[in-house]
Amino acid sequence: MRLSPAAALFLGYFLLSLVGGVILYLPPMHTGGVSFGDALFTATSAVCVTGLIVVDTATAWTPLGKLVLATLIQIGGLGYMTLGAVLFAAVGAKGSLRARRMVAMSLGAPGLGGVLGLARKVVVAAIVVEILAVFPLWLVFGRDFGVLVGLGHAVFHSISALNNAGFSTFSTSLTAYASEPLVNVVILLLIVVGGIGFKVWRDVWAYARGSLRRFDLHDRLVFTATVLLIVGGFLAFLLFEPAVREGGVSAMFWKSLFAAITPRTAGFNTVDYSQMSPFGRVLTMGLMFVGGSPGGTAGGIKTVTAAVVFLWLLNTLKGRENVFVFKRTLPRSVVVKAFQTFILAIAVFWIWLLLLSLLEGRVIERAGFLNFTFEVMSAFGTVGLSAGSVSKANVSLVADFSFAGRILVMLAMIIGRAGYIVFAASLIRTVRSPFKYAEEEVLV
Repeated sequence: MRLSPAAALFLGYFLLSLVGGVILYLPPMHTGGVSFGDALFTATSAVCVTGLIVVDTATAWTPLGKLVLATLIQIGGLGYMTLGAVLFAAVGAKGSLRARRMVAMSLGAPGLGGVLGLARKVVVAAIVVEILAVFPLWLVFGRDFGVLVGLGHAVFHSISALNNAGFSTFSTSLTAYASEPLVNVVILLLIVVGGIGFKVWRDVWAYARGSLRRFDLHDRLVFTATVLLIVGGFLAFLLFEPAVREGGVSAMFWKSLFAAITPRTAGFNTVDYSQMSPFGRVLTMGLMFVGGSPGGTAGGIKTVTAAVVFLWLLNTLKGRENVFVFKRTLPRSVVVKAFQTFILAIAVFWIWLLLLSLLEGRVIERAGFLNFTFEVMSAFGTVGLSAGSVSKANVSLVADFSFAGRILVMLAMIIGRAGYIVFAASLIRTVRSPFKYAEEEVLV
């Protein structure tokens, strides 16, 4: 049976996670005490650029294992089909129409035209940005750990941050650098750049070169939603979250800003989420649900989806049949797709939460339902933030889950990375109906 592009994309993530798990399970990759289940979960989390962990990244993996982990993060963040497209271009092949459709899905590209060239530019730009970010991080980590070890930390964090993965080579993530301006600025910029989407990268570069006169509606929606979410989240954490108020004014500023940006969807943390108030965790779940922007390294339903749903609601409450924004009318197909994503995300999340509640009642009793829900949302949003295990140090709450529970979380991460519509399309065969039934009203 021939797979659809959506099903093939999903299968690719499964296979890549399996291969990554086998490699990480090899003795040279870990320091001992790592099961195949641990290696498979870690590989899946890396490929899906999530950052949930069941073993301490800092101590469980050897330098070679961390190199493999960084490679899986790079492949997963940029999209394995994107990297495949670069290989196509390198050997002078254009690839089949089917392959280009899969690349377009991976990149979030609107069409197939020039998709292989876009893939090549994305990979080159990502590597350049990561290299540039290494140097300022190296200044800080090199000071604290020495030249070579500091370089390793800098390279790993640069890759992890741009790809919105949230994996850290420090047991307590970036809490030790909560007040370090240079680390905060570099990591936060990488998160935002990775999360705004590859199309926006291209348009910003074209605008800077003067070959683009104005940003299109997609770009403006991304910029507006991103700024509103960052500023709104920052002010909410600064004003109402006690966990960010330790360490003086400078620490409060950086912790609040970091807490507003990292849920979309990087997973690094500079505060202990187990000590965060219920308000802070619920706010973080909302930010994780929205996530980053289309066609980037981030997860979530995406900023544009959330913006379109909000704009539809605003316009319909005003009695308008069409959705207007920035003196433009959104096509009906865009509004429908936004609602498909929004409804599918809510439905799939609650189905998974229900299934995991059946399997992990013991964990809910020990950790609390809020922390449990936080963990599930973190998986679907491919974020990696966690209130932490109740039985082990420096790992996520999922480390306490049963084998079946971990499998469901791995599936959640893959769904969150590939996209909800891609997930639905991989299960449902598209059929065009040749007829239409008569309309009839219902009460709503």
